Amino acid sequence: MFETIKSWTPLNKRFLAIGLALTISLQMMILATEYLSSIWPLWFGTPVILKTAPLDPRSLFRGNYVRLNYDISSIDKNLSQERFKRGEVGYVGLKEEGGYFVATGLYREKPSSGLYIRGRVNRDGSRYRMKYGIEAYFMPKVKALKAERSLRRGAEAEVYLLESGKAAIAGLKCNSGDC
Repeated sequence: MFETIKSWTPLNKRFLAIGLALTISLQMMILATEYLSSIWPLWFGTPVILKTAPLDPRSLFRGNYVRLNYDISSIDKNLSQERFKRGEVGYVGLKEEGGYFVATGLYREKPSSGLYIRGRVNRDGSRYRMKYGIEAYFMPKVKALKAERSLRRGAEAEVYLLESGKAAIAGLKCNSGDC
């Protein structure tokens, strides 16, 4: 095998170097795209405050995080004029009421005006159960343990929304102030 490599011409070595450089560049671009897509809403999104309730405070396998449930995670079927199946994408219209944003409707297409969040129908029963990709909020260990106790008294999440409906959590505020 080493005899073959020693017999390579400079042209073969050049192609190998170019191929290696392209492979590394492609991998770096994929990683950069994943990172930017997760923080893009925080840079360019519109902030909204959503009322939350904890589901599961932490996991030994996933690390220290707070699992969140939002009031807008459960959508009344009367808010939609169309039927949705499990796994379908839907856009939940939002309006501010009493300091929090609440659901005004569930649509198959992006609403032409107003704020909305993009989600996926997770369960179809008497109400639509929606997942938005913001159901877990990771925190340092000490903070997560403190939040575990505080979240039972209620919390709110500051969420940023892009025009596409993509959301990202910027912060969590507990009603007791201990988050």
